[in-house]
Amino acid sequence: MIRIGICEDEPVFLERLKKMVSAILDKYPMAYSIEAFTDGTPLLARGAFDILLLDIEMQPCNGIALARKLRERHEEGRIIFITAYEQYAVEAYDVQPFHYLLKPVEERRLEEVLAKAYDSLKKEAEQAIAVRQGGAVRRIPFRDVLYLEVLDRKVYLHTGKEVISFYGKLGDLEHNLLNISSPPISIHCRTYFFRCHRSYVVNLCHVLSYDKRDVRLDNGESIPLSKRRHQVFGKAFLRYLKERGDVFCV
Repeated sequence: MIRIGICEDEPVFLERLKKMVSAILDKYPMAYSIEAFTDGTPLLARGAFDILLLDIEMQPCNGIALARKLRERHEEGRIIFITAYEQYAVEAYDVQPFHYLLKPVEERRLEEVLAKAYDSLKKEAEQAIAVRQGGAVRRIPFRDVLYLEVLDRKVYLHTGKEVISFYGKLGDLEHNLLNISSPPISIHCRTYFFRCHRSYVVNLCHVLSYDKRDVRLDNGESIPLSKRRHQVFGKAFLRYLKERGDVFCV
């Protein structure tokens, strides 16, 4: 489901823009939802959006200020600014806008930008884990993930800098992360996840060594390796090293 937010303080133009977006997305085989706002306050109270169309010249909080608040909350949705003027490009640079559309918005041009934003989201989803924390969604690149650990109903995602917790089950992550019989999820990112224990999923690109009981990582940590998974883990790790291409296996 692609979540789209539109914020425009002119109700007539807001409704027109909403209809245009809906008509465009109906051409594609994707599930989507659209929420429309006439100012940024209620938008900030909602959950994170995948794509945001923001009018820059809004009052009392303009589109750039609104985008800055979203970025401060670590929301990484694609922000498309809508404006009647071109001079805002430099001012908006630090909020990492995806694109600008000049008023009056042409449907053909809007479709081109939305298609690019959707393609960008698809590619990013293939190379990262999206973690929802409250109303915000954080994108954690695969390469930054050392391992995931489950305790009770919470999953703890370990990176080299922090531990990020969220509610979930490792089983729910397996569809996206684990495919033991396949090549690495992303050869470009050189990541390959393996469930080495019923409570642990490890990123093989951070594995230094292993024995019958533990997997040792490049940050100095060790995590459990279950006895029944030891043999298949060894095969998966060896296959990963060979596919990686920059390690000579003997």
